[in-house]
Amino acid sequence: MSQAQSPSPIGKTAYMVGPGAPVEDFSPGDTAPQAPIPEDLLESVGDALVGQVLCDRYEILDKLGEGGMGTVYLAEHITIHKRCAIKVLSSEYANKQDLIDRFLQEARAASMISHENVVEITDFGTAPNGSVFFVMEWLDGEDLSSTVEREGALPWTRVKPIALQICRALGAAHDKGIIHRDMKPENCFRVKRSTSNDFIKVLDFGIAKVTTDDGEGKGLTKTGMIFGTPEYMSPEQAQGIRVDHRADIYAVGVI
Repeated sequence: MSQAQSPSPIGKTAYMVGPGAPVEDFSPGDTAPQAPIPEDLLESVGDALVGQVLCDRYEILDKLGEGGMGTVYLAEHITIHKRCAIKVLSSEYANKQDLIDRFLQEARAASMISHENVVEITDFGTAPNGSVFFVMEWLDGEDLSSTVEREGALPWTRVKPIALQICRALGAAHDKGIIHRDMKPENCFRVKRSTSNDFIKVLDFGIAKVTTDDGEGKGLTKTGMIFGTPEYMSPEQAQGIRVDHRADIYAVGVI
């Protein structure tokens, strides 16, 4: 089964766990689990942009996925008719500068890397409701989690080239001083290319850490805050200890 862009919720797969707090499904910035939002309300809010044109050039065609921090839409450039995916920060966060900064960092981090196995970010802007958004390439395929769920454990003949592509993508990120910090099957998107049915794109740099030349992070997190997905965290990351590129290598090993 093919699907456009990853169906996994945005934000809800990233965890922020305070000292002594249970590992639950947190949205960034929260200190306790939130009550679920009724699906009918989510649908009405999420569909609000469908049919609108952002920045006089991107027509919103459909909603691809929704989560705690925002929504991903399928869109088309009205002049060149090229399809793309647009990630929009929820309007409720429009005045929360820390979350806007984190959202912008995701776009900047991915655009800094410029590698064939990393999702391409092409534009950034503000929606009519005041929410910021960024534009990325539209991917027609599915994440590795969906592939494994449908097909079961993959044979080594497929695992090896998939793992090598993920490692090349992360190697390019690490060369730019970027640590992903949330590597998992849901963030490895599988698409078909002329040379392979298992061409991989690494997604979601939303909690990435960008380090400076001296190795210090430009971090938007504080010591003791834990971001990521527990099943794939290195022990250091799970303890809130400062991590480097080896945290990503650990996560790939778990994948």
